[in-house]
Amino acid sequence: MISNRDIIIFNDDWGRFPSTLQHIARVLMKNGNRVFWIGSLGLRKPKLTLSDLKRAAQKVLRVVFKSGKKNTAADISPVLIFPFVIPFHDFKIIRSMNAYLIARAVKKVLSEKKAVNPIFVTSSPVSDGLVGLLGESCSFFYCVDDYSKMERSFKCIPETEKKLVEKADAVFAVSDSLLQTRKSPKGNTFFAPQGVQISHFKKSDRIPDSLKNINKPVIGFFGLISEWIDLDLIYDCVKKYPEYQFVIIGKSVSSLARFDGCNNFTYTGAVDYNDLPDYASVFDVGLIPFKLNDVTIPANPLKLLEYFSLGIPVVSTNLPEAKKFESLAFIAKDNNEFVMMIAEAVADNSSGRNRKRMEKADEYSWESVTEKVFDIVLKIESEKNNKMKIPG
Repeated sequence: MISNRDIIIFNDDWGRFPSTLQHIARVLMKNGNRVFWIGSLGLRKPKLTLSDLKRAAQKVLRVVFKSGKKNTAADISPVLIFPFVIPFHDFKIIRSMNAYLIARAVKKVLSEKKAVNPIFVTSSPVSDGLVGLLGESCSFFYCVDDYSKMERSFKCIPETEKKLVEKADAVFAVSDSLLQTRKSPKGNTFFAPQGVQISHFKKSDRIPDSLKNINKPVIGFFGLISEWIDLDLIYDCVKKYPEYQFVIIGKSVSSLARFDGCNNFTYTGAVDYNDLPDYASVFDVGLIPFKLNDVTIPANPLKLLEYFSLGIPVVSTNLPEAKKFESLAFIAKDNNEFVMMIAEAVADNSSGRNRKRMEKADEYSWESVTEKVFDIVLKIESEKNNKMKIPG
């Protein structure tokens, strides 16, 4: 496992939600590496809404007061850097200004912390202009989603992502679809599967009072309830099985009004990540009700392995990455089959089958994923350094 290195990571805001690179960063820090974390560069066009204005204000305060500091509330945390970013990436001059402002802010903190030969890892497709500006020994694009297909995405993302793929020393992708469409011209393109925090996602007997007396079986979902969650499909399931209880956990940015009056439907709202296993321990079946579109088809949902780690069956829509686990999960070809598979999954909840699901999750621990990825990183870094030493 890589250790005693300085690593720069561009990803979502630290602590906002447990993203792929946040899990990897925690493993890196536990193994003695120092992580410099740069939060979201803004991948969606801002709107004049209260939530967007509030988030913008928070970002400004962070730029002024918190950049270069550690999150003292956490036992293991990165050095947080909050550069000023102008969220209008479609203008080339703005992208150039952002690259200058971000590079200046990051290099200032790297200098203050005496960082040495940092490794640059980014999941942001608008960070192409930063490659080579941060004194990094090597650079890597970690592709976790097709951001160009998301609602309110910037038109420039296909262009900037293409440049990033060309500039980076290697590309890691979390799905076969992303792997095939983000090929590194250097020949360094690698599949990096999603992982699971095994020690966290275990069955718990600390069931919250609000769910302690809920009838069984419980069909559950946890995660952000956004535009890619098929609420119509969940509603069909709720109506089909009045004898089952459906529990939905997570922040919702979509209306749940259609479930008003459904006696077998419970919405908990957002739950702290540390408490999530306590809530999810009431689940007998886990759902992945993603709509099938340009955003979700390339995706690799983290929650499938998290459900497996809890030792429960999974019913998913026909996502390519989910199909890789169809010997242990129920992958529906269409919505009608999804609804019918709920009952099949309830019947497939034996201890033997669930043990196999937990064993499969064990194969994908974040420790294992991180070690494999950074073994490749170190190999590419070494090869790059050796080439630079050879006289031209």
